Amino acid sequence: MSFEHRTVASFLAIARLGSIGKAADALGLSQPALSRKIAGLEKKLGVPLFARHAGGMELTVYGRSLLPRAETIALEAERARDEIDQLRGAGRGLARIGVVPSATTTVLSFAVNRLVSQSPACLIHIREGTGEQLLQALGRGEVDLVVSGRRDEPIDAGLVATPFYDDDVGVVASATHPLLAEGRPPADVSDLLAFPWAMPPKGNIVTSGFRDMFLRHGVEPPRPSAETSSIHVLTTLVAATSFLTVLPHDVVRREVDAGRLNYLAGPGLVWRRSLVIIRRRSGSLPPVTAIFLDELRRAAAMRLPP
Repeated sequence: MSFEHRTVASFLAIARLGSIGKAADALGLSQPALSRKIAGLEKKLGVPLFARHAGGMELTVYGRSLLPRAETIALEAERARDEIDQLRGAGRGLARIGVVPSATTTVLSFAVNRLVSQSPACLIHIREGTGEQLLQALGRGEVDLVVSGRRDEPIDAGLVATPFYDDDVGVVASATHPLLAEGRPPADVSDLLAFPWAMPPKGNIVTSGFRDMFLRHGVEPPRPSAETSSIHVLTTLVAATSFLTVLPHDVVRREVDAGRLNYLAGPGLVWRRSLVIIRRRSGSLPPVTAIFLDELRRAAAMRLPP
């Protein structure tokens, strides 16, 4: 059964906004016109797609079944327009990339700069989130590539992960932190319990490594006193206080070189993390995204060793 693009857009707008009125405003249609489109689609399918109630509209079991397919249709139509525009020289090209905050290093910056220098009219949309959030976005077609830490648990069968690069992760403190005082012996895991912690949110490889660091030494991990996905907030807080955090060394290299932060080098306080690039198993990447992937790999090959 074929679906007209505007009908698919109408269905998705109501599903996302939960209201005929809000969806009509978003699409620039009248409510009666939008209602007729949905009624026509329901008649064609022979099932109700929405349950109507005083608070708005919600998907029925049939609507929930149609939703991922409608999202795929809309996404592929948008990609087709982008690719055609690129081929005729009229499009700027769009790369949709998901990255965990702890992967926003010079590698990503180098790749962005290289791509823009080659294709000045392109747009790179970079979305940050936990690994779990980004995998969900990848599955929904909201991003085309994800840079994340390698996970122990298997990923969805529709996705494929390939190695990117390895980096060191460890405990980071202010350069003037008591644990780094001159003449003091290297810190061990038990010493870390005396200080407050600021950490990224749960659901990423860095946080898992934080827990494992303590558990390997038979110590219950402390509860963080501050939690944020912002690397800037984490490093600013740690540099100005006695807070500790766990971050990849690449991420804080400049702060360490500037004398604001430093790594704790005690036993068990540093470990290796493997980053991977995850994409959907089926389908091809949009042209500008494929170029960006090449630049990411080029940047990773050129990076300084940890």
